[in-house]
Amino acid sequence: MSSFFTKIRKSLSVIKHRKKFVNCDTYYPDSIRKKSSQIIKDQLSFVWKLGDVEPFYFTYGFDRKEMTREKLLDEYIVPSSRFQRELREINIQGKLAEGRFTGALLTADKFYFNILLERFGIPTPKVFLFVKNQRPLYIDQRFEVNTTLSLVDQLKQFFSYEMDAFAKPFNGQLGRGCFAIRIKDGRIFVNGIESSVDSLISVILSSDYLVQECVYQHPKMAELNGSSINSIRLQTVMDKNGIVHPFGAGLRIGREGNTVDNWAMGGVFVGIDMEKGSLMETGFMKPQFGTSVKEHPDSHVIFKGFEIPYYKEAEMMAVRLHSFLYRSHSIGWDIAITDHGPVFIEGNSLWEISLVQAVHGGLKKGIEHFFK
Repeated sequence: MSSFFTKIRKSLSVIKHRKKFVNCDTYYPDSIRKKSSQIIKDQLSFVWKLGDVEPFYFTYGFDRKEMTREKLLDEYIVPSSRFQRELREINIQGKLAEGRFTGALLTADKFYFNILLERFGIPTPKVFLFVKNQRPLYIDQRFEVNTTLSLVDQLKQFFSYEMDAFAKPFNGQLGRGCFAIRIKDGRIFVNGIESSVDSLISVILSSDYLVQECVYQHPKMAELNGSSINSIRLQTVMDKNGIVHPFGAGLRIGREGNTVDNWAMGGVFVGIDMEKGSLMETGFMKPQFGTSVKEHPDSHVIFKGFEIPYYKEAEMMAVRLHSFLYRSHSIGWDIAITDHGPVFIEGNSLWEISLVQAVHGGLKKGIEHFFK
């Protein structure tokens, strides 16, 4: 009975919030668009057949007249919320392979993840400082800090050293709370703006924070946007025989002035042709920032055919690394490209299907068998 009333509530939400679920701008302006009444029927069909609306309806191009309900249900993994629940059941609760895949902690804990990668010889940003429960749990030995001092004085001593670093919340997502730190000649700059050590420490103590060495991206990648590290998002999945398969890669590109490349923070997501190691034609933006673009909005670099240095090396390293993390069923990797090759920033066991499916089209037939 509760499920019935939930569906009633969600159906009413579709009607009430038409601007969000029905009247959005299209990502495919050259295609013939469905009538609003048909879009409403599609969304209500998702609610009553699958339990939820599809928030990426327009990003997937479901508003195109050619996208019949049968076609989109046959080719696309929908709704996205349903897939995320299934991913949680597999990677955290051990739904598949008699509970073998329960290793999400290895990627969820950013500090442990860094230690693992260093042990396996996989390039990853060095951790300078890890503050947990408002105390320095780890300080890299290159920084001589007197641990008998008070907490604040220890941090003041740490931040007296010159550094180019990047700070991020230990359990953060979507780039929220991240910022660049540059300390030179006794002056502190946060995201390029001069700050005081007291202000910096106040932020660091507001959450569990990691401070890592700054990654300098390959000049080719900086052509797209120089203010952020434009990172590859690559998924790998391990089958029941322990073989790792890469699928669905894309590039996240930040906007001018932003230090993060996340889609949720205004970035552009562009599919990667995994055979060629180059960008596909169209980039996708979150609705409040735009729709689809063929070139970067700020640098005006054309996406189609843009070659990503070391892409194949990044893919091979991701497969190798996942083989070590054999308790994880699938992982979404964030990979930076430097002059010296790939650098692994993070691994995510609760990665999202939405943007990968938007840029590559329906993935249902290609990967669904891995999730059964």
